[in-house]
Amino acid sequence: MKLRVRTAALTALCIFLWLPVSHAQVSPSVREYRLNMFDPEVSVLANRTFELMFDIARVEAGKQPWALPRNPRGLDFSYAFDGEQLDAQGFAERTFTDALVILKHGRIVHESYLNRATPETHFNSYSMGKSINSILAGIAIADGSLPSVDAPILDYMPELKGTAYDGLTLKNLLQMRTGVAWDDNFFAPGPGRDAHVGAFVDNEIRYVSAAEKILERAEPPGQTFTYNSIEAALVGEIVSRATGMSVSEYLSERVWKPAGMEQYSFYVIDGPPGVGKEFTVGAFDAVARDYARLGQLMLNRGMANGRRILTPDWVEESTTPGPGGSRDGLGYAYLWWTIADSEAYTMLGGEGQFVYVDPASETVIVKLSHIPVGSPEGTRATNETFAFLAAASAWDP
Repeated sequence: MKLRVRTAALTALCIFLWLPVSHAQVSPSVREYRLNMFDPEVSVLANRTFELMFDIARVEAGKQPWALPRNPRGLDFSYAFDGEQLDAQGFAERTFTDALVILKHGRIVHESYLNRATPETHFNSYSMGKSINSILAGIAIADGSLPSVDAPILDYMPELKGTAYDGLTLKNLLQMRTGVAWDDNFFAPGPGRDAHVGAFVDNEIRYVSAAEKILERAEPPGQTFTYNSIEAALVGEIVSRATGMSVSEYLSERVWKPAGMEQYSFYVIDGPPGVGKEFTVGAFDAVARDYARLGQLMLNRGMANGRRILTPDWVEESTTPGPGGSRDGLGYAYLWWTIADSEAYTMLGGEGQFVYVDPASETVIVKLSHIPVGSPEGTRATNETFAFLAAASAWDP
């Protein structure tokens, strides 16, 4: 089975090097690749091949990149993990890393690429893309397109009247504390997988349309954090409807161009041609340095390239954990993960994608990876990553 999956996936990649993308129907080979892209045999390729395997919407960059000064250093520190003292030089190989960028005080002090990745490689965000929706919501509130986080969902998505989202607010979505009954797991049969396959794999439905079928709440809203990708997608949809622009256009005009990103980025399009829009919850792609610039923008309290992108109040509010405390050392704010007992917070995506920001030490760390999903070695690599992030924050090169 694994050999068949790997052969079909690699065949699909070769096909796409020679043929244009089909916009009418997903071919069997491409569909199989999309379904099995988390398999270890192809995952090292999957996080950098989205532009070949999906229809996309580009986020254009400007002409004057935000210069990041460089002072490269070797990773000359160690850290304790799982009863051992580990050398940071071996961290990337041990944890399935493809790109690692560390900024201190706005300077690149380390940058490395593995497994044939380069500074021009566009890496998929997986769920890190959710945090970009938080940034866009903050901009839309600042420019008056949205009144506040208390805006009712139904003001922008009236089709959700009578669903579990009726009566809830944008803030409920940002915090993922809606109380709705939903199983987000797309690896097992259920509504989460149905939505994922229908939108992301088969391009037959819009991902946000799954919200129309969520009719019950498991508990009162505003109390308990329950991870729900649909809710991050609803934030992106509300921003788009409120601003009258596509998410890719809005991100380009309000962040990518004024912040001085060095390369274009892009979103995968969900749904059928003419209907699908940006799949904002897990299919945004950018180069490693531009992910670092997003982290630096947050560290700078909304400033990038000499321009005000976000208000300082939004940066603080959106990275302050919501009610319920932390679990396993992590809290959840407005689509950002927070680190217990520290000022740090992070974008976090499947297979080990991180844009980690530590205001106390003025550190930004980007780690882009292909950590195996659901395996003991993957769990160890993820846990070691958190130990490395704390040690790299304390590192004074």
